[in-house]
Amino acid sequence: MIGKTIGEYQITESISETENAVLYKGYQPSKKRYVAVKVLKPSSVRNPAVVQGFLQQAELSAKLQHPKILPVFDSGQAGEIVYQVSQFVETGTLLDHLKEFNSPQQALELIGEIAEGLEFIHSQGFVHGNLKSSNIMLDDMHKVLLADIGTQQPSGASPSPYLAPEQVKGGVVDHRADVYAVGILLYEMLVGEAPPAGVNASLQAKRPDIPEAVERVYLQAVAHNPDHRFQSAREFQVALNEAVHQPEAPPPAPAPQTQDQSQPAAQPKQSHWVAIVLGLILVGIICGGLAYFVPKLLGDETEAAPPPAEEVKPPDPPAAEPPADPPADHKPEQPIKDVLDDICSSIGL
Repeated sequence: MIGKTIGEYQITESISETENAVLYKGYQPSKKRYVAVKVLKPSSVRNPAVVQGFLQQAELSAKLQHPKILPVFDSGQAGEIVYQVSQFVETGTLLDHLKEFNSPQQALELIGEIAEGLEFIHSQGFVHGNLKSSNIMLDDMHKVLLADIGTQQPSGASPSPYLAPEQVKGGVVDHRADVYAVGILLYEMLVGEAPPAGVNASLQAKRPDIPEAVERVYLQAVAHNPDHRFQSAREFQVALNEAVHQPEAPPPAPAPQTQDQSQPAAQPKQSHWVAIVLGLILVGIICGGLAYFVPKLLGDETEAAPPPAEEVKPPDPPAAEPPADPPADHKPEQPIKDVLDDICSSIGL
């Protein structure tokens, strides 16, 4: 197709390829602009159902005018060539820029834009049905443009991680299938690749640093039962916002530790000094009392004793006299001194 002309569009180069179509870069002389031209493969053209769905999808995208939806300019069939023409985005798709959205905060910002486009599509009574990273265009400001709206998965196509279980099994498909796809996009941005088709893979198994709250939001979005998912893309975006900005839980309080006896705690040390001060005051009071009353007691005992001169004693024997006992007035001092010594030694003085 390179160098050929489809209608008024000159094909200049190939951009990408899927199972059913090839995307080319083309030039429109009348508008003096580059465009994206998607052309069905010959094998797909032979399937009338695929051709009909391709052209209907182009008409639907042309009707849905929104800042988050890729504009479709034209579509048609020229002989064996079935095509559609849309805005050309030089910067590529989300698939080309996954590494730029690998943090929860960055992923949240992009999902907010995706949700905005999906909410408009759903409000018009339609389902995107084929949302994936290669169908989300990013302009030079990294703003989202949703492409391939309304494309139905053809029978016998390869399994896709983005397809909800009800799409694979042929059940009733509604806007909640797009919620499932957005959940897969969240996983793909944070991990760097989509999970296996039909598998509710864990985010934290690949990214242990992802908060538990973000993991719970992701798992709810990709629940196999549509009733268990978020019921709208906006509800999913709000829950993800709360999970990303949820404050981290405070660390658990440390377990009580046995007091290190080599370094006594401050409170026991303070109590020890208080006891010492009180002990010193008590000893001072006792010593003061003893100093006041002991002399009086000794004086009274001295006065009560009979004068030594009046005592009649028998003549001393000629033998050497044994050492005389200490005077009576010194005997009471020994017990008192012992008491004081015991008190002082008990408090470490």
